[in-house]
Amino acid sequence: MKPRLTIIGLGKTGTSIGLALKKAAAELEIIGHDKSRDAMNAAQKAGAVDKNEWNLYDACEGAGLIVLAMPLAGVLETIHLLKEDLVSGVILTDTATVKMPVLKAAKELKPGVHFVGGNPVFRPAPDGTLLQGEASADYFQNAVYCLTPTLESSPDAVQVMTGFVSMLGAKPLFLDPAEHDGLAAGAEHLAVLAETALLKTVTASSGWRELNKFAGVDFFRATELATRQAESAAQLLLAQRDALQLWIDLYVQSLRELKQLLAQNDAAAIEKWIASAQEGRTQWLKNEVGGPLVTTDYSEVRAGAARLFLGGLATRLGGDKKK
Repeated sequence: MKPRLTIIGLGKTGTSIGLALKKAAAELEIIGHDKSRDAMNAAQKAGAVDKNEWNLYDACEGAGLIVLAMPLAGVLETIHLLKEDLVSGVILTDTATVKMPVLKAAKELKPGVHFVGGNPVFRPAPDGTLLQGEASADYFQNAVYCLTPTLESSPDAVQVMTGFVSMLGAKPLFLDPAEHDGLAAGAEHLAVLAETALLKTVTASSGWRELNKFAGVDFFRATELATRQAESAAQLLLAQRDALQLWIDLYVQSLRELKQLLAQNDAAAIEKWIASAQEGRTQWLKNEVGGPLVTTDYSEVRAGAARLFLGGLATRLGGDKKK
């Protein structure tokens, strides 16, 4: 009997997880579940799942690993729904970009259920190329996949998750949950806040009826993060409220600097200000921030990924006997 893995949430990330595991020839049964029948049908048609279960609890039955591939609101809701039904030994993980609220919710899970938080971070190529298109088996290739175990986390569960990440083609990065959220506030969540504020500022202005005629591709790209599910975005910003308030102060300071340069009509100073920001972006894309890039050979890690992942998962069919 093959180990069973369940993916809850069959959007681009969830479907790509299934496709990546299939490409890695993982000997396991992949069950899919989503609130959208269209999403389930698309995932099965793409070959990302072996079968779908419309009922959430049926989808999780017999699974050794359950992946919540959803925004924050969906993750919190699903943990609440499953907290009394998951059996001892099962591993639960998520892909939300903030970890402390999820960890707090996971404390309600029954004893013996192992939660290990996760967050895949997809970096653009040095030339600025972004991941485009639909779900793909190569979606996680060279991505940084944050894993946030705690002192209470089962070492066996962490080992299984390490193998899981490696089989996807990603590079595991282990972080304390609070440290993860502190870093994510500036690198991920400030961008969501800034784009939403930009969208609100322009669309709520009295001139929007005329302005919208000039809102083209640049405006679309500059406000794309602001289109995320409102409930999840609000929960995310509130979860990060302390760190984000500090980042907002720094962001406002930068805007004031630019405003002052505009008031001074100083073209050379404005050019220098912009060039400094662009140089920071270039260094980031080339992995030159904080020193030269150290290249790690992950071939050995990935070679043993199937043994770590599938071997550890197989012991969890029906719940392992160790707590």
